[in-house]
Amino acid sequence: MASETRHTRDWIVNEPPPEICLALAKDLGISPLTARILVNRGINNATLGDGFLNPTLKSMHDPFLMKDMRRAVREVLRAIDAGQMITVHGDYDVDGTCSVSVLYGFLKALGARVDYYIPVRTQDGYGLNIETVRRLHAKGTDLIITVDCGISNADEIRLAKQLGMKTIVVDHHTVPEVLPPAVAVLNPLRSDCDFPFKGLAAVGVTFNFVVALRSELRKRGIFKIIPEPDLREYLDLVALGTVADVVPLVDENRVFVRLGLEVLSSRRRAGVSALMDRAQVEVGPISTRTISFRLAPRINAAGRMSDASICVELLTTTSYGRATELAEELEQLNRARQGEEKEILHNALAQAEEQIDLNRRALVVAGVDWNRGVLGIVASRLMEKYHRPAFLMGIEDGFAKGSARSIDGINIVEALNSVGDLLATWGGHSAAAGLSLDAVNLEAFRDRIDESIANVFDDGTIPRPRLKIDSEVELHEIDRQFIVDLNKLAPFGAGNPEPTLLSRRSKALNVRVISNKHLRARFKDESGMIEGFGFAMRDAIGMLDDTVAIAFVPRLVSNRGESKFEVQLKGVRPSELVFENEP
Repeated sequence: MASETRHTRDWIVNEPPPEICLALAKDLGISPLTARILVNRGINNATLGDGFLNPTLKSMHDPFLMKDMRRAVREVLRAIDAGQMITVHGDYDVDGTCSVSVLYGFLKALGARVDYYIPVRTQDGYGLNIETVRRLHAKGTDLIITVDCGISNADEIRLAKQLGMKTIVVDHHTVPEVLPPAVAVLNPLRSDCDFPFKGLAAVGVTFNFVVALRSELRKRGIFKIIPEPDLREYLDLVALGTVADVVPLVDENRVFVRLGLEVLSSRRRAGVSALMDRAQVEVGPISTRTISFRLAPRINAAGRMSDASICVELLTTTSYGRATELAEELEQLNRARQGEEKEILHNALAQAEEQIDLNRRALVVAGVDWNRGVLGIVASRLMEKYHRPAFLMGIEDGFAKGSARSIDGINIVEALNSVGDLLATWGGHSAAAGLSLDAVNLEAFRDRIDESIANVFDDGTIPRPRLKIDSEVELHEIDRQFIVDLNKLAPFGAGNPEPTLLSRRSKALNVRVISNKHLRARFKDESGMIEGFGFAMRDAIGMLDDTVAIAFVPRLVSNRGESKFEVQLKGVRPSELVFENEP
């Protein structure tokens, strides 16, 4: 990154106690470097290490530890026995549509009367709404199961109850002080919930629900009459939703994603196979990066630009022909999304630059009739580029609605709470939020949110971003054993990032520029050599005549069905610079 050559990030080296690392390497039969990375992730003994490196479904928690699980299972089975109509209502993003697909597919396999409903962002908004409740009642729904939404829909669920429908909420979002009047609320974030892992995506909560349902059906002997569903076949969808929702890949999430990637790679699901073909994903093992950059954007495009119900159809159809048609439709929607995103980003960057010149701590940019479906993406782009909280607002009929994205150290919801008198609605979590306000209040909002964020820091200045480095290495440590271990350290993502390593004194050889902007070179120290690729790092080439420090991520990628080792440069700087140690 060109910005890295200007030393805009602080490099923080985290070196764990060597005696713990050496003991762990011996106990697990892994390289000392792998052991250092594990210890940096809080895994400091062989029991934890074995569980981390070799996750299995046996390490799942008892789903009945989740508050209201027995009640939810009982209510669903009662509805099935009575021949009642069940409608699964989900959010329009990847986590929501995958959650719907898992539960709908499982209930359908049991022979239940089941349908699904995905709201359209522009007409229904987020979550369950009053008109949807009335429509579902008119269609004969007896039981509504909300997935990835519902926890904040007390009024809508109260109406459903008045109309004679029951509701089960399956969610993972922040729990309000008063729960909705549903017959069961499955959410590990409930203060009275004993489920030990609180970081599940909605699809993870849904999968636990399905596991509990199957367990009860086994006790009843149902599978002596009908085939027993193989729940492993749903793990591809669980992995998709979990990675796309950027929840920490630890505990159960790590189990779901590690095993789910294997199912995804096999392409046994027609919709997954068609989607991968359309996204030009090579046959063979895939990683979380495939989900994040190839599959999730295409699924999300439907909810951003049109009707995401086609995603559920894609993920549940058994017809490859129909799946191919739907995958092509998603491809077209994704191209439209990219076009709108590019246009809005161009306009947003111009506004952001003006605010940077004014030393704004928060970027608040707005435009008339900007598509709300892509504002969150553009907010993320601005946040990453300028390392400031970003608010993207679309103005329509005198009202501004938009999305916010924040940086480490700034809770965006708390910041919004401080200016709540200016807002009509707001909500979310520490890193991302949605908000709306009267457009006449935009200037006041811009000033006061900037002041609120400045007050978070003692001197009113946002600290520079950090590049956290797992370990300083000698290049000979990047050996065959470590490359084998990389597969076991994966899957990488939130909560388990790809390891970043530091070679403090390297000499660059065979330096070249690719496509007029990317850097490729070999780096050599006294012990070994690696070849590295730096995306958009041409500006670093001027330093490479001297000995340099390089920060890099070792990575295994699929190339024509085979795994290939590569190194991605994260930064280059003069060797004599001092590095901070992790406190």
